[in-house]
Amino acid sequence: MTQYKNEVEKRKLFLESEIWGQTVSMHYMCKGSGDAGFGMGYFIYYNNGAVHRVEDEPNKITIMQKPNSIEEVMDDYGRSQV
Repeated sequence: MTQYKNEVEKRKLFLESEIWGQTVSMHYMCKGSGDAGFGMGYFIYYNNGAVHRVEDEPNKITIMQKPNSIEEVMDDYGRSQV
């Protein structure tokens, strides 16, 4: 079974990176002129690079920035574990 060790480790890293990437890294509230580059509002930043703006309307979320590719997330996750 040792011939699959590399594949198992790669898959384990993929799954851990995927879960880590979907966790929230920061909440940010901006009032006034909007100095964050996205304007005014309440923003949620994720470890995978995605940024969502939560609106006042119920259940309205605007995607301000799409998540990075899984390869970039895996690299970021690897660096965060050091």
